[in-house]
Amino acid sequence: MPPRRPSPPEPDLSPHLRGRGALLGLAVGNALGVPLKTRSLVAPAFPQLIEGPHRKLKGGGPFELRPGQVGESGQMASCLGTGLRELGSYDAAHMMGRYLAWQGHAVGKSEHTQEVMTEALESGLPKATAGRRVWLRGFRRVASNGSLARTAPIGVFFCEDTQARVQASLADSALTHFDPRCQLACAALNGSIAHALTAGEQLRKEDLITAALSGLMVASATLGRSAGDFVQEVSTATTFLKEDLAAAQREDPMLYWPDLHMLRKQDHVRVAFRLAYWELLHAPSFEAGLVDVVNRGGDADVNGAVAGALLGAFHGEDAIPSDWRHGVLESPGPSAGALWSLYHPRHLLLLAPE
Repeated sequence: MPPRRPSPPEPDLSPHLRGRGALLGLAVGNALGVPLKTRSLVAPAFPQLIEGPHRKLKGGGPFELRPGQVGESGQMASCLGTGLRELGSYDAAHMMGRYLAWQGHAVGKSEHTQEVMTEALESGLPKATAGRRVWLRGFRRVASNGSLARTAPIGVFFCEDTQARVQASLADSALTHFDPRCQLACAALNGSIAHALTAGEQLRKEDLITAALSGLMVASATLGRSAGDFVQEVSTATTFLKEDLAAAQREDPMLYWPDLHMLRKQDHVRVAFRLAYWELLHAPSFEAGLVDVVNRGGDADVNGAVAGALLGAFHGEDAIPSDWRHGVLESPGPSAGALWSLYHPRHLLLLAPE
């Protein structure tokens, strides 16, 4: 296979537009994928992009959300963004308290998140370590995608502070998704988002792969130093995620192979991670990439949130179709109570740098 040609540079965009693109892209991707969540769809082989039929904010899905309404990914991201903005830093115990307060209002909560929240509330043990206990109880095998889908606010907020960004990425994932594959994927994705905001020159898509690798290696070293009882898992996770970034650069990312089958393991963090970077490199626009992601089915709303954040950071807010933007920012309306007043994507946008 001949090497990929370097992508043309993206016109210079302000950190403000890229930050809003990442945050709103997360929410839009989440909302767009809602009606296709868990569905097994027939998709063409890569690298052919799917152009439809699902291109509008329709709502529905297993949780019967309203058109434009976000699920767990968008709600928890909004919770995270508000906490970062109000506290001015990241504190795991503080954020766990916010997540526990949110879960009483949540719509579309995953089984894994529910298990962690129940563990935190009912075990009598430290709440901030509930994710670790659930992971150990699952024989260190569960590596689902929930923390990766909400993590982008950390990349935006700490875009100029590598160490704070890495520490927050790891700590926030560990609250609910302790597996090193989840923690390190969050750090790598936030490395790409931060670079998009701070590069200062005409940005190429390949630059975000380099930034992801850099974020991954810093996070791997950081996590390895603090994880004496699961060093091997950290090393293995690092290797796997490097493989995912390499696969994303190929015409066929091998997401339908038996070792990483999108439909059989639809909520695996590596599927969302690999697919998001493949779309970044192969889709010509934010819209084309997100339409392809969600129309492949599987965990479409969560995969949409991850890809939307990465694509939004690169292409910027203005590349997101206006009907998607307005549809998400206006749904579900004030009658939704806390889901409007506290856990709504419009609060996320306050985090973007001025």
